[in-house]
Amino acid sequence: MAEFPTTARVVIIGGGVVGVSSLFHLAKMGWTDCVLLEKNELTAGSTWHAAGNCPSFSTSWAVMNMQRYSLALYKGLAREVDYPMNYHVTGSIRLAHGKERMMEFERACSMGRYQGLNLEMMDLGAIKQKYPFIETHDLAGGLYDPDDGDIDPAQLTQALAKGARDMGARIERFCPATGVTRDNGEWIVHTAKGDIRCEKVVNAAGYYAQRVGEWFKPYGGRTVPMATMSHQYFLTDEIPELKEWTIAQGHKVPLLRDVDSSYYLRQDKYGLNLGPYERNCKGHWMTPDDPMPDDFSFQLYPDDLERLEWYIEDAMARVPILGTAGVGRVINGPIPYAPDGLPLLGPMPGVPDAFEACVFTFGITQGGGAGKVLAEWVVEGQTEWDMWATDPRRYTDFADQDYADQKAIEVYGHEYAMHFPHHAWPAGRNKKLSPVHDRIIAAGGGDGGV
Repeated sequence: MAEFPTTARVVIIGGGVVGVSSLFHLAKMGWTDCVLLEKNELTAGSTWHAAGNCPSFSTSWAVMNMQRYSLALYKGLAREVDYPMNYHVTGSIRLAHGKERMMEFERACSMGRYQGLNLEMMDLGAIKQKYPFIETHDLAGGLYDPDDGDIDPAQLTQALAKGARDMGARIERFCPATGVTRDNGEWIVHTAKGDIRCEKVVNAAGYYAQRVGEWFKPYGGRTVPMATMSHQYFLTDEIPELKEWTIAQGHKVPLLRDVDSSYYLRQDKYGLNLGPYERNCKGHWMTPDDPMPDDFSFQLYPDDLERLEWYIEDAMARVPILGTAGVGRVINGPIPYAPDGLPLLGPMPGVPDAFEACVFTFGITQGGGAGKVLAEWVVEGQTEWDMWATDPRRYTDFADQDYADQKAIEVYGHEYAMHFPHHAWPAGRNKKLSPVHDRIIAAGGGDGGV
């Protein structure tokens, strides 16, 4: 067995899909003297219980770039690293209930076409043809993403890990990092197995990123702006009608997203997987009487299907065969959220030679692109794409924990909502004020705080 490494160019803290993808892409860029630390087994955080949906669609230019790259990478990854994966490219349909949503889809289609994606607008006839089990009487149309589908998150992570190892990178499992020290322009990462001296450090600790981030505060860092939300989805038992259609057609139905009702519905074997983003959502580990445990590896929250009742009924009305099957399994796990729902990917604010690749709400579909971007930041000091939307430096001192908690709850509950230009969402107001704020209010002006 190889000795524990005492030096490296880069140490990555966290063995989820984003951390492992970062290691893989660093190795592809020639930086093979890198070490990833995982306190448990790979994927033990949000990765293992993720649904594994893989859309390319986004209304963010930076996020669409990451997702587009990820899906192209995943299509050839099993062959590239010689590791089999379950990856189903089924296509997806996003439903629009009105003209405003159709306009949003048109904008996304334009962005996608510029990036080389084949997003298509759909009329009701086209929706019914691709998804025969759907009710379309109250819809305005939809959007089709032919590259969408689902992947096994654990297999994806292990494939990236194999590729990284084959190129010479190191992965240390069951090796929790315990802190960092800055010494003579280098970092010393302390672990349960010994210290590693390195040039650069990456915080890829998922929903533990805030705890890891605290280690960097003596060196100019700040509290990572994030909160942890409970995302719940369930898998039905086998649906005979769906099984018969799938066997006859030779493929699955497309992944369905009713974004105005706020849920996704995906075929899983011969059953369905329903995952809502409910308005009456729930955060965890936000209060003193609900502290984050030291280790939540491979654990879930208790089932709480009652709060999904409206979404389940709406989905059954949209796709009636959903109501013919019982619930087979419920998954209710932690997902990290930044205040705007986008990840923290880039240089750690105020800290030299330290980076963040964490707080990924949709880490599976973004993981491949995130690894590419992180490796570019580390190796070249800049990225191919404009990544300001995910740059951790977009947040300053106004983003305290109260703000992060309020915005996470708001963003989760409006995950599929339309974000109109200049619309001001109400949660977390008055955290960042103009120097003349009080004078404007006294003069009868409106509330302009962030």
